[in-house]
Amino acid sequence: MIKNITYYFLLVTFLFTSGLEAQVFPVNVTPQVIPPYSLKLSEYSTSVSDKLILNLLLTDITETNRQVRLKFFVENNAGLSVQSNDVVIGANPVFLDGGIPLRISNVDLQAYFALQNLNGITPQEYSRPLPEGLYGFCFEVYDALSGRQISRKSCARVYLALANPPILITPERNEMVVMKNPQNIFFNWSPGTPAGTRVEYEFTLTELWDNQIDPQAAFLSSPPLFQTTTINNSLLYGPGETQLLPNKMYGWRVKAIATDGINETSVFKNNGYSEIFHFTYSDVCKEPEFVLAESKNPTSEKILWQGVDHDNFKVQYRKKDAESAVWFDVQTVNQYTSIYNLEPGTTYEFRVGGECISNGGYTYSQIYEFTTILKASETATYNCGITPEIVITNQNPIETLVVNDVFTAGDFPVTVKEVTSGNTTVSDNHLEDVQQGTGSYSGWGYIVVPYLEDTKLKVSFNGIGINTDYQLISGIVVTDYDENWGGVNDISDELDALLNFDLSSLTNAIIEALNLDIDKITKENTKLIADAIVNNGTNEQVSEELQTKLNDASDRFEDSGTRIETSKDAIKNATTDEEKEKAEEELEKAIKDFKEAQSDLKDINEEIEKEKKKLVDLIVKAVYEIYREGKDNESTYQNDYQKELSKFNYGEEPADHDSVVVFEGGFVNAEYTELDSEFVTLERNFSSYLFSRMLNDGDENLLNNFIDISKKIGFVYIDIVKKGREENKDENAIVDELIEALKQSFLEILLQSNFTE
Repeated sequence: MIKNITYYFLLVTFLFTSGLEAQVFPVNVTPQVIPPYSLKLSEYSTSVSDKLILNLLLTDITETNRQVRLKFFVENNAGLSVQSNDVVIGANPVFLDGGIPLRISNVDLQAYFALQNLNGITPQEYSRPLPEGLYGFCFEVYDALSGRQISRKSCARVYLALANPPILITPERNEMVVMKNPQNIFFNWSPGTPAGTRVEYEFTLTELWDNQIDPQAAFLSSPPLFQTTTINNSLLYGPGETQLLPNKMYGWRVKAIATDGINETSVFKNNGYSEIFHFTYSDVCKEPEFVLAESKNPTSEKILWQGVDHDNFKVQYRKKDAESAVWFDVQTVNQYTSIYNLEPGTTYEFRVGGECISNGGYTYSQIYEFTTILKASETATYNCGITPEIVITNQNPIETLVVNDVFTAGDFPVTVKEVTSGNTTVSDNHLEDVQQGTGSYSGWGYIVVPYLEDTKLKVSFNGIGINTDYQLISGIVVTDYDENWGGVNDISDELDALLNFDLSSLTNAIIEALNLDIDKITKENTKLIADAIVNNGTNEQVSEELQTKLNDASDRFEDSGTRIETSKDAIKNATTDEEKEKAEEELEKAIKDFKEAQSDLKDINEEIEKEKKKLVDLIVKAVYEIYREGKDNESTYQNDYQKELSKFNYGEEPADHDSVVVFEGGFVNAEYTELDSEFVTLERNFSSYLFSRMLNDGDENLLNNFIDISKKIGFVYIDIVKKGREENKDENAIVDELIEALKQSFLEILLQSNFTE
């Protein structure tokens, strides 16, 4: 038994070791395919750079100069099987030395990839990209003299797939690109670059002359207007390029080119060409203005804006800095919309487009940002994320930025209330601290949002740059929520008081009327409300037409309230069914009239508020124009005043006039001359500027004096507005008249005031 087992063990050992010896080959083969992986076999035979590397090692160190030949295979799981012929025409001889590795590439093996030396592939398949899938690039080594196989079949397996061509993002298809001066159009596309691939992008812009055919066909039949190559996935078409014509249509396309620096590689679908997009370079349809984001929920954001003669709107948003991020769309006819399903604490980019005519394309704003909050809040948080425009030609920094200066950030004028330049802080109370700036400013101010009833939102900025045109050229301005809006002030509230247009009690009365419970109505409260409406609505600022409407609606409101009460009593005291039915009909009619009167009162109140806002806006504009005019000439005023003041202090009589107004933080002397001289004109203009600056600074005591004295000396600015409208004057003409009246009132107030030492 032991002999049999021993014999069996020796037999198995012999067979096993014989089999192992049969699998040992003297040559080791290691192929390697270099990315980007080309899907065309023809490119392996024409390339002058390495796309495939083959390492050979003869393990017998005693052999030298052994000549071998190679056999090449391409295989996939779908049944494709391509192999080289036994005799490869044009192949270079290969010699191996024992123990010394030999490295050869497709550049040296070009003959093995030539169509004439391959079996299993047609000429048509050879010139086209291979089907996508998992492929093996395999090699075997044979002895050149005996023809015996002296290596295993060794493969490099790679997954071959064509990458998508670039996806065009902005300007989107059929967009209206607003015309700007200087020219500034930002093109952007998603790269979609395969791993390990160096990609260049060929950008082509074409003018589409024929608008009657498909824009893509027009693009292909038109010569390029501009063409360039870039390694970035964006391009700025600026003022240095060919100027585009207004209201003309243009097409653009991008081609992705995978290259190793010498050769192109077929790794993209459609030969790397993107779709063709077209846009209209418009000077008619403007982009939406005053774009703002409001957040109260971690997963949603409300976007608000103001349209400019737009019929429809589209909001586009995407996650910032996300790879290959594309725009998501939300369409609306309103000037606001909400975005849902967002991620908390995440920054998004967004822009708002407006369509002026149906199917005419959207004109988009610049790209803004918002960051979603991490937890819900009872109060709204506003995001403006105002960044500088992509191209502003004026890059000259302003020397000094001071309190109450106004610079533009995006669409919004930012009024500065505190600013730091270097180590110098300037605030409302320390105007004397102004020094020459460093070109970088930090602080806070406010923006006024027109569509939020001129709500003032506090904004902050840190290390921003402002040019000499008062434009934001670097840094970012962000909203800074403050429940009490401390430190934020402008002249609109004070001018409301100037108009003597107190509608607060009227508004409260109407609100009370609209919420009045008809079942609990009484004669006393309806009469009280009606009297409040009439008394508060009756003043000289309300037009006669509105006053008539107001009186009529108030009378109907009071009358229907009385009828409701009377009908209730009649129903309660009815003795017959007929009397009760008649009283119920009267009650129903009275309730209907009461609700109609309520609705009319609400509409009238809205008309009054609109009229009031228009009046206030005109006066605000007039005061602001005086301020800006003086601001532009402040240095001239100061220099001339210093000269005259110097003469005055040294006992010299100023030339051409008898007296001078001296300003040192306030009017300390006010002696006016009737002499019509150049200096007196300068003096009066400077006085008006200083007065308007005080109003802008919100000096409460001066403002109260101004309001009181204006009434006493008979300056009723509202009359100027009403008269101008009756004479069909445009707003600019009315503002000019208001400016003259305000300047005159400033001087009259100075003459009658006690601003003396």
